[in-house]
Amino acid sequence: MRILICHGYLLGGTGSNQYVQSLARALCRQGHHLVIMCQDGDPRLEFVTTFLCERADGMSPQVVWEQETEYPGSCMVFKPDIGDLLPVYVLDSYQGFEVKEFPDLDDLELERYVEANRRSLSRLIDQFVPDAIQVNHVVMFPYIIRPVAQKAGTPYFVSLHGSAIEFTVRKDSRFLRYGAEGLEGASGIFAPSRHTADVAREVFGQVVDGQDSRIDIMPPGVDTELFTPTDRTVRQSVGMLLEAVEERMSGVTVGDFSGNAWVEAVPEDGNQAIEREVIRINAQHPDWLPEPDIGDRLGSLATEGRPFVMFLGKLLETKGIQCVLPALPLVMREHPGVCLVIVGFGELRGVLELMLDALDQGDVRRLKSLCEYGNREYTRSGPLFTPVLTFLDELAGSGMLDEYLRLCRDSDMRESVIFTGYLTPEEHHYLLPHARALLVPSLAPEAFGMVATEAMAACVVPIATYHSGLEAALEPVRKVWGREADALLLGTHEKMVPRIAAACRTVLDIPDHELKLKGEEMRKNVKEHLSWDAVSQRMVAVFEDASRL
Repeated sequence: MRILICHGYLLGGTGSNQYVQSLARALCRQGHHLVIMCQDGDPRLEFVTTFLCERADGMSPQVVWEQETEYPGSCMVFKPDIGDLLPVYVLDSYQGFEVKEFPDLDDLELERYVEANRRSLSRLIDQFVPDAIQVNHVVMFPYIIRPVAQKAGTPYFVSLHGSAIEFTVRKDSRFLRYGAEGLEGASGIFAPSRHTADVAREVFGQVVDGQDSRIDIMPPGVDTELFTPTDRTVRQSVGMLLEAVEERMSGVTVGDFSGNAWVEAVPEDGNQAIEREVIRINAQHPDWLPEPDIGDRLGSLATEGRPFVMFLGKLLETKGIQCVLPALPLVMREHPGVCLVIVGFGELRGVLELMLDALDQGDVRRLKSLCEYGNREYTRSGPLFTPVLTFLDELAGSGMLDEYLRLCRDSDMRESVIFTGYLTPEEHHYLLPHARALLVPSLAPEAFGMVATEAMAACVVPIATYHSGLEAALEPVRKVWGREADALLLGTHEKMVPRIAAACRTVLDIPDHELKLKGEEMRKNVKEHLSWDAVSQRMVAVFEDASRL
């Protein structure tokens, strides 16, 4: 088939970006011919045959590069010219763009974004003549595509991702109409979990007729060839990871990524000391880059042979990473050699660094101030630093706070937490199989839980909150671990910190051979039900059914 994939962002990094990359790779492996319309300025992936950029003068797109691939299918990546403004669901920095969250756009900015994409899309469909169009996120591309696809007589299908609904449609009523219009014209809607399907019904059910009959539950796949167990030593794997990082970073300078939109958005007076420190730290750790000291830190980890648990994802309060740091001393009380490796980037980096300092010094007043700051400044899904404050209050109420603070001071927290910065899947897959567990303590609803399934594909057990779309992703844990799974699945917000600590201790106490057997069973389950080849074949079958109507 000839398939057009529409995605407004990059082909790597965050969940939906990785979704598009993995889907496209699987479709090329099956012999399909693709065009991906996105804003990736350097999509050097092994399945991409041609990269084209639209010219600002509106003339024919310019071929930037071409390459031969070993895939039976083909994939062109087309980057339209949309100007300097890139609207997003959650603030990140994107090279060459001014970045704003969708609710912060005025009507004129939104209209320009729609028209620029629609104009480019019209020309692209005329030239490529796709059999089907796969569209990502409920806003704004389904709305942009609808009149163009209808004019061409081409069916389009919308893949739902959680961030657009949670952080755009729910926050700004303008986008309810745009989302509804886009969904109404779709031939099908793909939801990654029943939870996301239920959310779509709740949000759009009153304005989209016949929506239910067009929703397919289609979880994201897992690249079970990339995410695998390994027989390599940690030292060997770290060496391969660092080689991959060096290759990616060749010719890249920090200055390429110096603009963080959330820094610009801070009030100019900058009176609060915490705020100034957060801005300073975030500016020193640009998005999309690994840490400058990643070689030293991971090299020491490999040399010392310390066991570690791992967090993989955006550094956002919704992901619950702020609850992991105060849990670590409780883990280290029984397992003093354990480390926490944090793989990811995001606006919470500065606060996390300051929390780590406060924990290292046993400064509870400072730690509480940081959590109160977090509750004021990071409010996507409510006061998500409250679980840490509740934990501290409960320690004080039980008379255990002083002992906990002594434990923090004695645990050498600074040396026990490693920030790697951003790593691509092609890089962090070397490290993941060596982790004792992957932490997924999400505090906000998730559309699915791709990192949990990637961990299981690598024979690593996820320690995760059990709610929303994560329930679907964690089915292999329930099946393989049975009643023992309850110790790995986290509870309420208020008990999040001690539950994380208890789950980590549980996994660290399990003998290696037993953990390996459980890991192999989880991987087998994931391969059977969640491989990208299986998911993409299901999607193509839906496309083919629609094209016959």
